[in-house]
Amino acid sequence: MEDFRADNERELLDLLAADSEYAFAVLFDRYRPRVYHSALVFLRNAAAAEEVVQEVFLRVWQKRKELQQVNYLNSFIRTIAYNLMVDQFRKAVLEKEYIKEMASENLSVDDTDHRVRSDESTMLLRDAIASLPQRQREVYEMARIRGFSQDKIAAELSISKNTVKVHMTAALRSIRAYLGEIFFFLF
Repeated sequence: MEDFRADNERELLDLLAADSEYAFAVLFDRYRPRVYHSALVFLRNAAAAEEVVQEVFLRVWQKRKELQQVNYLNSFIRTIAYNLMVDQFRKAVLEKEYIKEMASENLSVDDTDHRVRSDESTMLLRDAIASLPQRQREVYEMARIRGFSQDKIAAELSISKNTVKVHMTAALRSIRAYLGEIFFFLF
């Protein structure tokens, strides 16, 4: 074992940049529980959370030479984890849409895990949509749920097409922020 103070983050990063597997193990032991817990609460799936943990630390190892320039390791790891969780969330939403499409074609899908993840993703998205201001929610639901074009939304709500774009952009930004807040408070 190498001799260094495990609480000295700068020294840990320097050793990691020098390919120290011991430094990586210390870093992994320090941050794994936080990453796993956050991913588990955010994704509500142990396998998906473990996948996020593995990918986070794979990327840390792959970027170990660049870590000497990192000032806040916790923020660096949190950013990687957040991006991976959002990717997992999007993947779950896409799986849900695929399953719905298959069901509408009368194809049988009997995968409980997919249905559970899909339901949980839907619940998080539904909560995010419910938190939107009324007009943003209306525009979002008309566009994403009912499939209306911007022109049709503008006509239905008696607003300009540009206003529809502004509300949709704000709605998407708010949804991302809502999901980001859930992750941030978990980490």
